[in-house]
Amino acid sequence: MKSLPALFITLLMPLLCSPQACAEGFRELEIQPARYADAREALVDAIETEGLVPAPPSQFGDMLARTGAALEHREAVYGQAEVLHFCSARIAWQLALENPSNIAQCPLSMAIYTLAGSTGAVRLAWRQAAGDSPGAQAANALLDRIARQTSENAGRSAIRH
Repeated sequence: MKSLPALFITLLMPLLCSPQACAEGFRELEIQPARYADAREALVDAIETEGLVPAPPSQFGDMLARTGAALEHREAVYGQAEVLHFCSARIAWQLALENPSNIAQCPLSMAIYTLAGSTGAVRLAWRQAAGDSPGAQAANALLDRIARQTSENAGRSAIRH
């Protein structure tokens, strides 16, 4: 039997993002209380549990920190921020067979970050696969499972409006 927090997450996954983010095909999940290192490890574990191997992460927060002064951005947006990329061959084949231009949807990715000056909350954000095809549905179900598993293993999730 699922724990109460896990059941809560499962039932509310469709509501985990703001209306604007959902309209643009983005989803987000706030995990609290959580430490970045724990949530990142839980994310990698969730990806690997699906039988996938994440590529080396994109150090997005570090890139912004390096370029901020040159672009006259003095204040940091993120405390820590990375983007993890991964691919499911099964889903990639399904998407490719549905429409060859679906190559643009691969690899799948999930961002993990904290906001500068904020403690105790880690956020996940990801782009949903476009369309309503069986391949897009499979990709979105995979991303939702990874987010849910990460949240269950790293802390409690909270809906962010």
